[in-house]
Amino acid sequence: MNLKSKKLLFLFFFESFLYFLIFSLAIFSAKKVERVFKAQKIPPPPQISVLEFSLNIFFATVFLLFVIWFFKKKETKGKVFRAIFLISVFLGGVMLLEIWIPEPTPLIFISLFVIWWLKDPNVLNQNLLISLGIAGVGCVLGLRLKPETVIFLLIVFSIYDFIAVYKTKHMVKIAKEMIEHKAILGIVIPQNFSDFKTKLEMAKPGENFVVLGGGDILFPLMLSVSLIKNGIFQSFLIFLFSLIGLFLNFVFLFSQKERKPIPALPLISLFSILGFIFLKILK
Repeated sequence: MNLKSKKLLFLFFFESFLYFLIFSLAIFSAKKVERVFKAQKIPPPPQISVLEFSLNIFFATVFLLFVIWFFKKKETKGKVFRAIFLISVFLGGVMLLEIWIPEPTPLIFISLFVIWWLKDPNVLNQNLLISLGIAGVGCVLGLRLKPETVIFLLIVFSIYDFIAVYKTKHMVKIAKEMIEHKAILGIVIPQNFSDFKTKLEMAKPGENFVVLGGGDILFPLMLSVSLIKNGIFQSFLIFLFSLIGLFLNFVFLFSQKERKPIPALPLISLFSILGFIFLKILK
Protein backbone atom coordinates (compact mmCIF):
# COMPACT_ATOMS: atom_id res chain seq x y z
CA MET A 1 0.00 0.00 0.00
CA ASN A 2 1.52 3.35 -1.08
CA LEU A 3 1.54 6.55 0.99
CA LYS A 4 -1.44 8.09 -0.81
CA SER A 5 -3.57 4.97 -0.26
CA LYS A 6 -2.70 4.98 3.44
CA LYS A 7 -3.71 8.64 3.75
CA LEU A 8 -7.03 7.98 2.01
CA LEU A 9 -7.62 4.97 4.25
CA PHE A 10 -7.11 7.08 7.37
CA LEU A 11 -9.35 9.79 5.91
CA PHE A 12 -12.20 7.31 5.42
CA PHE A 13 -11.56 5.79 8.85
CA PHE A 14 -12.08 9.18 10.54
CA GLU A 15 -15.11 9.91 8.36
CA SER A 16 -16.81 6.59 9.13
CA PHE A 17 -15.96 6.90 12.83
CA LEU A 18 -17.65 10.32 13.13
CA TYR A 19 -20.57 9.01 11.07
CA PHE A 20 -20.91 6.04 13.42
CA LEU A 21 -20.63 8.29 16.49
CA ILE A 22 -23.49 10.52 15.34
CA PHE A 23 -25.72 7.54 14.52
CA SER A 24 -24.95 5.88 17.85
CA LEU A 25 -25.75 9.03 19.85
CA ALA A 26 -29.08 9.48 18.06
CA ILE A 27 -30.14 5.82 18.08
CA PHE A 28 -29.45 5.18 21.77
CA SER A 29 -31.04 8.51 22.70
CA ALA A 30 -34.15 7.68 20.68
CA LYS A 31 -34.35 4.26 22.34
CA LYS A 32 -34.23 5.88 25.76
CA VAL A 33 -36.99 8.33 24.81
CA GLU A 34 -39.12 5.46 23.52
CA ARG A 35 -38.68 3.54 26.79
CA VAL A 36 -39.63 6.61 28.85
CA PHE A 37 -42.74 7.14 26.73
CA LYS A 38 -43.79 3.52 27.20
CA ALA A 39 -43.05 3.44 30.93
CA GLN A 40 -44.94 6.68 31.61
CA LYS A 41 -47.63 5.93 29.01
CA ILE A 42 -46.93 9.17 27.18
CA PRO A 43 -48.45 9.37 23.69
CA PRO A 44 -45.90 9.59 20.86
CA PRO A 45 -45.15 13.09 19.51
CA PRO A 46 -47.26 14.27 16.55
CA GLN A 47 -46.00 13.24 13.12
CA ILE A 48 -44.42 15.80 10.79
CA SER A 49 -45.90 15.90 7.28
CA VAL A 50 -43.81 15.82 4.11
CA LEU A 51 -45.12 19.26 3.18
CA GLU A 52 -44.18 20.78 6.55
CA PHE A 53 -40.67 19.33 6.42
CA SER A 54 -40.10 20.33 2.77
CA LEU A 55 -41.29 23.89 3.33
CA ASN A 56 -38.86 24.31 6.22
CA ILE A 57 -35.95 23.16 4.03
CA PHE A 58 -37.13 25.41 1.18
CA PHE A 59 -37.32 28.54 3.33
CA ALA A 60 -33.96 27.77 4.96
CA THR A 61 -32.32 27.48 1.51
CA VAL A 62 -33.96 30.68 0.27
CA PHE A 63 -32.75 32.51 3.37
CA LEU A 64 -29.15 31.31 2.87
CA LEU A 65 -29.20 32.37 -0.78
CA PHE A 66 -30.64 35.74 0.24
CA VAL A 67 -27.75 36.25 2.65
CA ILE A 68 -25.20 35.28 -0.05
CA TRP A 69 -26.64 37.50 -2.77
CA PHE A 70 -27.79 40.58 -0.86
CA PHE A 71 -25.34 40.90 2.04
CA LYS A 72 -22.33 42.45 0.36
CA LYS A 73 -20.11 42.94 3.39
CA LYS A 74 -18.05 39.84 4.17
CA GLU A 75 -18.14 40.60 7.90
CA THR A 76 -21.95 40.78 7.92
CA LYS A 77 -22.25 37.51 6.01
CA GLY A 78 -19.89 35.85 8.44
CA LYS A 79 -21.91 36.96 11.45
CA VAL A 80 -25.17 35.67 9.93
CA PHE A 81 -23.66 32.31 8.94
CA ARG A 82 -22.04 31.83 12.34
CA ALA A 83 -25.33 32.71 14.04
CA ILE A 84 -27.12 30.05 11.94
CA PHE A 85 -24.46 27.48 12.80
CA LEU A 86 -24.49 28.26 16.53
CA ILE A 87 -28.29 28.28 16.82
CA SER A 88 -28.51 24.93 14.99
CA VAL A 89 -25.86 23.13 17.03
CA PHE A 90 -26.95 24.73 20.29
CA LEU A 91 -30.59 23.64 19.98
CA GLY A 92 -29.70 20.18 18.66
CA GLY A 93 -27.03 19.61 21.30
CA VAL A 94 -29.26 20.71 24.17
CA MET A 95 -32.12 18.48 22.94
CA LEU A 96 -29.78 15.50 22.81
CA LEU A 97 -28.18 16.00 26.23
CA GLU A 98 -31.54 16.68 27.92
CA ILE A 99 -32.41 13.04 27.21
CA TRP A 100 -29.52 11.92 29.41
CA ILE A 101 -28.74 14.76 31.82
CA PRO A 102 -31.13 16.83 33.97
CA GLU A 103 -31.40 20.60 33.52
CA PRO A 104 -29.53 22.95 33.58
CA THR A 105 -26.41 20.82 32.91
CA PRO A 106 -27.05 20.40 29.13
CA LEU A 107 -27.40 24.15 28.73
CA ILE A 108 -24.15 24.79 30.61
CA PHE A 109 -22.30 22.01 28.78
CA ILE A 110 -23.25 23.20 25.27
CA SER A 111 -22.63 26.84 26.23
CA LEU A 112 -19.05 25.95 27.22
CA PHE A 113 -18.54 24.17 23.89
CA VAL A 114 -19.87 27.21 22.04
CA ILE A 115 -17.53 29.55 23.95
CA TRP A 116 -14.59 27.24 23.12
CA TRP A 117 -15.60 27.29 19.42
CA LEU A 118 -15.96 31.10 19.41
CA LYS A 119 -12.54 31.61 21.01
CA ASP A 120 -10.65 28.95 19.05
CA PRO A 121 -12.61 27.45 16.13
CA ASN A 122 -10.79 24.28 15.10
CA VAL A 123 -11.58 20.92 13.51
CA LEU A 124 -12.04 19.19 16.87
CA ASN A 125 -14.61 21.52 18.47
CA GLN A 126 -16.32 21.98 15.10
CA ASN A 127 -16.89 18.23 14.85
CA LEU A 128 -17.93 17.86 18.49
CA LEU A 129 -20.53 20.61 18.18
CA ILE A 130 -21.94 19.53 14.83
CA SER A 131 -22.05 15.86 15.91
CA LEU A 132 -24.13 16.70 18.99
CA GLY A 133 -26.32 19.03 16.92
CA ILE A 134 -27.04 16.56 14.11
CA ALA A 135 -27.60 13.69 16.56
CA GLY A 136 -30.10 15.79 18.54
CA VAL A 137 -32.04 17.01 15.50
CA GLY A 138 -31.96 13.55 13.89
CA CYS A 139 -33.25 11.94 17.08
CA VAL A 140 -36.15 14.38 17.49
CA LEU A 141 -37.18 14.39 13.81
CA GLY A 142 -36.76 10.63 13.39
CA LEU A 143 -39.16 10.00 16.27
CA ARG A 144 -41.73 12.25 14.57
CA LEU A 145 -41.50 10.72 11.10
CA LYS A 146 -42.75 7.43 9.68
CA PRO A 147 -40.14 5.33 7.83
CA GLU A 148 -42.17 5.57 4.61
CA THR A 149 -42.22 9.37 4.93
CA VAL A 150 -38.45 9.49 5.40
CA ILE A 151 -37.94 7.27 2.34
CA PHE A 152 -40.03 9.66 0.26
CA LEU A 153 -37.94 12.56 1.60
CA LEU A 154 -34.71 10.67 0.82
CA ILE A 155 -35.79 10.27 -2.81
CA VAL A 156 -36.98 13.87 -3.22
CA PHE A 157 -33.96 15.47 -1.57
CA SER A 158 -31.52 13.17 -3.38
CA ILE A 159 -32.89 14.47 -6.68
CA TYR A 160 -32.70 18.00 -5.29
CA ASP A 161 -29.10 17.42 -4.13
CA PHE A 162 -28.09 16.21 -7.60
CA ILE A 163 -29.66 19.26 -9.27
CA ALA A 164 -28.32 21.69 -6.65
CA VAL A 165 -24.73 20.44 -7.08
CA TYR A 166 -24.50 19.66 -10.80
CA LYS A 167 -27.12 21.91 -12.44
CA THR A 168 -27.97 25.09 -10.51
CA LYS A 169 -24.81 24.70 -8.36
CA HIS A 170 -26.36 26.87 -5.64
CA MET A 171 -25.58 24.21 -3.02
CA VAL A 172 -21.90 24.42 -3.93
CA LYS A 173 -22.05 28.21 -3.57
CA ILE A 174 -23.73 27.97 -0.15
CA ALA A 175 -21.15 25.41 1.04
CA LYS A 176 -18.21 27.54 -0.17
CA GLU A 177 -19.59 30.65 1.52
CA MET A 178 -20.15 28.86 4.82
CA ILE A 179 -16.70 27.25 4.76
CA GLU A 180 -15.13 30.63 4.00
CA HIS A 181 -16.89 32.15 7.02
CA LYS A 182 -15.99 29.25 9.34
CA ALA A 183 -19.62 28.22 9.83
CA ILE A 184 -19.63 24.71 8.40
CA LEU A 185 -22.89 22.78 8.75
CA GLY A 186 -21.12 19.46 8.40
CA ILE A 187 -18.26 17.38 9.74
CA VAL A 188 -14.67 18.16 8.72
CA ILE A 189 -12.60 15.02 8.31
CA PRO A 190 -8.78 15.23 8.48
CA GLN A 191 -6.38 12.66 7.08
CA ASN A 192 -4.22 12.64 10.23
CA PHE A 193 -5.18 12.50 13.88
CA SER A 194 -3.02 15.55 14.62
CA ASP A 195 -5.01 17.57 12.08
CA PHE A 196 -7.96 17.73 14.49
CA LYS A 197 -6.07 20.65 16.08
CA THR A 198 -6.07 22.58 12.78
CA LYS A 199 -7.68 26.02 12.80
CA LEU A 200 -11.01 25.96 10.98
CA GLU A 201 -9.97 28.59 8.43
CA MET A 202 -7.06 26.33 7.41
CA ALA A 203 -9.21 23.20 6.99
CA LYS A 204 -10.01 23.62 3.29
CA PRO A 205 -11.59 20.69 1.40
CA GLY A 206 -8.92 18.96 -0.66
CA GLU A 207 -6.22 16.38 -0.16
CA ASN A 208 -5.98 16.81 3.61
CA PHE A 209 -9.63 17.40 4.53
CA VAL A 210 -13.07 16.25 3.42
CA VAL A 211 -16.31 17.98 4.39
CA LEU A 212 -19.47 15.86 4.70
CA GLY A 213 -22.60 18.02 4.79
CA GLY A 214 -24.97 17.75 7.73
CA GLY A 215 -27.89 16.87 5.46
CA ASP A 216 -26.00 13.87 4.08
CA ILE A 217 -25.93 12.51 7.63
CA LEU A 218 -29.28 13.80 8.87
CA PHE A 219 -31.52 12.19 6.23
CA PRO A 220 -30.35 8.56 6.60
CA LEU A 221 -30.18 9.15 10.36
CA MET A 222 -33.88 10.07 10.43
CA LEU A 223 -34.72 6.79 8.67
CA SER A 224 -32.59 4.89 11.16
CA VAL A 225 -34.28 6.55 14.18
CA SER A 226 -37.77 6.19 12.70
CA LEU A 227 -37.31 2.40 12.97
CA ILE A 228 -36.29 2.45 16.64
CA LYS A 229 -39.65 1.09 17.78
CA ASN A 230 -38.71 -2.12 15.94
CA GLY A 231 -35.44 -2.42 17.84
CA ILE A 232 -31.89 -1.12 17.76
CA PHE A 233 -30.84 -3.86 15.30
CA GLN A 234 -32.99 -2.39 12.52
CA SER A 235 -31.70 1.12 13.19
CA PHE A 236 -28.07 0.04 13.03
CA LEU A 237 -28.69 -2.05 9.91
CA ILE A 238 -29.78 1.13 8.13
CA PHE A 239 -26.55 2.73 9.36
CA LEU A 240 -24.49 -0.12 7.88
CA PHE A 241 -26.23 0.10 4.51
CA SER A 242 -25.86 3.89 4.42
CA LEU A 243 -22.16 3.45 5.26
CA ILE A 244 -21.77 1.53 1.99
CA GLY A 245 -23.17 4.55 0.15
CA LEU A 246 -20.78 6.80 2.06
CA PHE A 247 -17.84 4.59 1.08
CA LEU A 248 -18.81 4.62 -2.62
CA ASN A 249 -19.06 8.43 -2.47
CA PHE A 250 -15.57 8.51 -1.00
CA VAL A 251 -14.20 6.28 -3.78
CA PHE A 252 -15.92 8.37 -6.46
CA LEU A 253 -14.67 11.66 -4.96
CA PHE A 254 -11.03 10.59 -4.94
CA SER A 255 -11.15 8.81 -8.30
CA GLN A 256 -11.88 12.09 -10.10
CA LYS A 257 -9.06 13.48 -12.23
CA GLU A 258 -10.09 16.97 -11.18
CA ARG A 259 -11.45 17.13 -7.63
CA LYS A 260 -14.96 18.64 -7.69
CA PRO A 261 -17.83 18.67 -5.16
CA ILE A 262 -20.22 15.75 -5.50
CA PRO A 263 -23.79 15.22 -4.26
CA ALA A 264 -23.32 12.67 -1.48
CA LEU A 265 -26.98 12.12 -0.61
CA PRO A 266 -28.11 10.10 -3.68
CA LEU A 267 -25.83 7.10 -3.03
CA ILE A 268 -26.30 7.25 0.74
CA SER A 269 -30.08 7.39 0.24
CA LEU A 270 -30.03 4.53 -2.27
CA PHE A 271 -28.29 2.17 0.14
CA SER A 272 -30.37 3.34 3.10
CA ILE A 273 -33.51 2.48 1.15
CA LEU A 274 -31.99 -0.88 0.13
CA GLY A 275 -31.41 -1.51 3.83
CA PHE A 276 -35.07 -0.79 4.53
CA ILE A 277 -36.14 -3.16 1.73
CA PHE A 278 -33.80 -5.83 3.14
CA LEU A 279 -35.50 -5.49 6.54
CA LYS A 280 -38.89 -5.93 4.89
CA ILE A 281 -37.66 -9.10 3.18
CA LEU A 282 -36.35 -10.44 6.51
CA LYS A 283 -39.85 -10.15 7.95
